[in-house]
Amino acid sequence: MENWDDYRLILALHRGKTLRNAAQQLTLNHSTVSRRLASLNQKYGSDIFDLSPKGYVLTALGQSLLLSAEKIEQFAFNDNRLKRAHQPDLTGEINLSIPPAIGQYLLLDELHSFQQQYPQITLNVQTSYQIVNLDRCEADVVIRVSNQPSEHLVGHRLFPIILSYYASKQYLMDNSIDDYQWITSTANLTPSWIEQSPYPTANIAMRIEDLVLRHHAAAQGQGIILGACYIADSMANLQRIDNKKTFPHQDIWVLTHPDLKQIPRIKLLMTFLTKALRAKEKLINGTLT
Repeated sequence: MENWDDYRLILALHRGKTLRNAAQQLTLNHSTVSRRLASLNQKYGSDIFDLSPKGYVLTALGQSLLLSAEKIEQFAFNDNRLKRAHQPDLTGEINLSIPPAIGQYLLLDELHSFQQQYPQITLNVQTSYQIVNLDRCEADVVIRVSNQPSEHLVGHRLFPIILSYYASKQYLMDNSIDDYQWITSTANLTPSWIEQSPYPTANIAMRIEDLVLRHHAAAQGQGIILGACYIADSMANLQRIDNKKTFPHQDIWVLTHPDLKQIPRIKLLMTFLTKALRAKEKLINGTLT
């Protein structure tokens, strides 16, 4: 196969399982992907994908081509990192991935300050709780909350995010202990930490996927939460239920790919972010008075 676009089609359809998903990955329309797949099948004289109830599945021929596609894709990613590594000055772009809550409550002003100090560097800030892949060049620098980040990445381990129990002051005044209700995430329908909480028999009133929205719901008197101190202590309406009950969650890391670690602007941003987060340690660990 001579055309890299053909390999990209195989990768996109294998990962997306549908023509529509593949089209989105390739920024093409549905009919174009369909025509290119038909042309590819004709080129090889055999089907590369079978259509199953779960979507498009690679045939034996397709599996062989997939191996080549993945190798070529990895070469392309390596070349991209090599290109970025040979931009030695403090100019250019940096793709930074951070969890939305950390961006909002810990780094929003600091990111603005970085841009003001280094206007020749453009920050492209991606806010997501999804783990981006630095090997696939999805970001240059990441702030990751994890106890076990990928071992080949390099950077700085800081300290754990601390959690505690919170509710609004009015909620605690207006409700008896027997009437308390939890607001939890949707990730775990019956979180085990409730059993170790001060209110193990309280019902779950609502499950909210978004971390920040859970804190806002508690601040508006809709229930009690196990909240992140750096968010909850920033909300005037929220009150910690038991100052002695705090729990380490996961560590904060500032990470980059080994191929990028010596790029001056990458080193500069990582040093800046590490210093900014360390300055917020008391807020993060819940000891800020």
